[in-house]
Amino acid sequence: MTRKIYFNGNIITVDKKESIAQAILVEDNLIKAVGTNEEILNLADDSTEKIDLEGKTMLPGFIDPHGHIVAIAQTLMIVMLGDVTSKEELLNRLKKELKENPVEEGKWLIGFGYDNTKFEDGLHPTKFDLDTVSTEVPITVSHASGHLACVNSKALELYGYAGEDYVVPEGGVVRTVSPDSKEANGVLEENAILDSEKKKVVPSPGFEDVLNAIVKAQKLYASLGVTTTQDASVEEANHYNHMLGACAQNNMLFIDIVGLATQPSTKNLMKDEGTPKREYFNHYKLGGAKTWLDGSPQGFTAWLSKPYHVVPEGQPADYCGYPTQSDEVVTQYFVDCINMNLQVHVHVNGDEACEQFLRCYEKAVEITGHGRELRPVMVHCQALRYDQLDRVKALGVVPTFFNDHVRFWGDLHHDQVFGPERAQNISPIGWALEKGITFTLHQDPPVKMPNQILAIHNAVNRKTESGRVLGEHQRIPVMEAIKAVTINGAYQYFEEDKKGSIEAGKLADLVILDKNPLTVDPQDIENIKVVETIKEGNTIFKA
Repeated sequence: MTRKIYFNGNIITVDKKESIAQAILVEDNLIKAVGTNEEILNLADDSTEKIDLEGKTMLPGFIDPHGHIVAIAQTLMIVMLGDVTSKEELLNRLKKELKENPVEEGKWLIGFGYDNTKFEDGLHPTKFDLDTVSTEVPITVSHASGHLACVNSKALELYGYAGEDYVVPEGGVVRTVSPDSKEANGVLEENAILDSEKKKVVPSPGFEDVLNAIVKAQKLYASLGVTTTQDASVEEANHYNHMLGACAQNNMLFIDIVGLATQPSTKNLMKDEGTPKREYFNHYKLGGAKTWLDGSPQGFTAWLSKPYHVVPEGQPADYCGYPTQSDEVVTQYFVDCINMNLQVHVHVNGDEACEQFLRCYEKAVEITGHGRELRPVMVHCQALRYDQLDRVKALGVVPTFFNDHVRFWGDLHHDQVFGPERAQNISPIGWALEKGITFTLHQDPPVKMPNQILAIHNAVNRKTESGRVLGEHQRIPVMEAIKAVTINGAYQYFEEDKKGSIEAGKLADLVILDKNPLTVDPQDIENIKVVETIKEGNTIFKA
């Protein structure tokens, strides 16, 4: 039995009293006692290790309520493009990678994370650009949103979009060289790349390579204080479930990972589950279902009720984005999930997509007679409206907000996507708090890297990259932001009895910070550093 006492700290317990303690006793993997230095040090025996926090701050381990850890692992094996600021820089980085690490026959050159809004002309790369890198090696570069990709001519050929006689999966778009042509220009949207059959076109890395990359990804999460995360992309086609399952079988996981079985793989993946597994096997469980109803606002594919503020070139004046599925299909999926006793996580960005979610889940509840108790999750909720929030609450929905949109794309949303008025209310966390709705915060890694300290900062400050405050009335207190990445995350996963707060009997999932987010200048929260991350009593990261 291992016993540790952490003392002399600012321990933000995130319990119902929102108390601040000085010390805790950890025994094996559990928190055994919380209190003052005197109270806890009096519990020490000869075998107890005493760790002086020296005034540092301790919080419950951060919980990531939405993300894709296997995709993060894969980004560690591909060309990262999130910091490029021009098309030329993007192309040069791809050329350098191809020169230094030649692609094996049958493999692709893959890039991820470019943001065309950072380019001077704002245009996506096309096949003509990527063909300057190579016409022999298939190349795909994914947009930061994950909902668009640009590919070269070789890749178009392999996707089946070469020439002018091709079929695009429903809910997908193949952009063309001109409005009156069917020749693909290399920019592919939504199901043109995300359709389950199209996903099979790009070969996955070797099995062992991915397993090792998942270990690296966990180290990244641990360095940021995350002790529970998610893979929202578990499906038969890409064997994500097998990868995470193999990691669990081989004791390669040291943070908890919740898998979501995506449509249309949900039934097959969950058929042996009965009810959702609430218990982990070696830190992994398949805990719910996942589908998506629209695209991304920064990609101008989110489904809105009113037109985009600046309509994309080539679109009609009333362009509002578009859905990916019909009401009939969505309702049936919800009915199936409820009948399997499955919590469903649903990607909704635009307010019309949010409306479709509410309409279809209400119908599914009416058909099945239950479903509210499954805590359905609305993911991203960029344009969720005030008039929709009472229905969100009535259905028992947990919205998980990608509130960092305010920081990274807030200026774009203000100027082009939503316009000055609607942009004030993107990620309406202030309204959700006002309504008493339990909500969480995420970065949708790998769209942005997991960083719950930044999530707290952005929830409190809501400043764009240019320094503009976007929705001052949507700012929330620091403590509420902390809850959104700890106890509320635990609630979303049905784990609030084991995680999310520092209380006796809960798992010793902890993070130690160099400064106290409750007392630093709110503008400096993002500069707080993780000193140590502890999972079930064991240190998994130390600065």
